[in-house]
Amino acid sequence: MSPAQQQALFGNTARAIGDAPREIQIRHVRNCLKADPAYGEGLAKALAISPREIG
Repeated sequence: MSPAQQQALFGNTARAIGDAPREIQIRHVRNCLKADPAYGEGLAKALAISPREIG
């Protein structure tokens, strides 16, 4: 996947869960980090979730 495609994926996912409570967003990022750390990090950045919030 190209970097542009990755950014689009992060943005699309962030928009899809953008209205969810922050707790749900953080839980989703944690699950993504377990499955694919690079994806989880990109999604966290797209949602403006800091590593401190993830724990």
